Amino acid sequence: MLLVQGPRDTEELGMGKRYALDDKAERLGEVRLFRHCTPKELATLASVTDEVTLGEGRALCRQGEVARACYVIIEGVADVQVGTEVVATVGPGECVGEMGLIDAHPRSAAVITRTPMRLYEIDARRFDGLISKVPSIARNLLRDLSSRIRDLDRARTTTVTTAVA
Repeated sequence: MLLVQGPRDTEELGMGKRYALDDKAERLGEVRLFRHCTPKELATLASVTDEVTLGEGRALCRQGEVARACYVIIEGVADVQVGTEVVATVGPGECVGEMGLIDAHPRSAAVITRTPMRLYEIDARRFDGLISKVPSIARNLLRDLSSRIRDLDRARTTTVTTAVA
């Protein structure tokens, strides 16, 4: 289904041609990690994703395993676990598993579905190609990872300050 509504949905492609987003590309454009992508970049991203569904209690990512894919959550909720401790909950519009694709190290956490989920999966090989083709995604990843590090630093500083007081 092609959507041609409003400025976010189309982009001029020279010679007066318009580029329209399908549902998948439009949904991906709502994800924080991809919100600065152009319609053409979103279409490229959509072309390398596969929609998957998982039931409750299934592992998206297993701590200690090398990453084979990352996931964009469309519907449902999952818990992020380090060991047996739930350290975060993720839901629609969030991306999980991308860190493991960037550094090829074993996953630092597990992600277990709390509810049935619909996801877009990007496998490692396609992810590497995507980063090369769509540099804005690499920039957005850097921004997102930087933000996560700053949040961890703030949390650590708050914990240390509270412990000293």
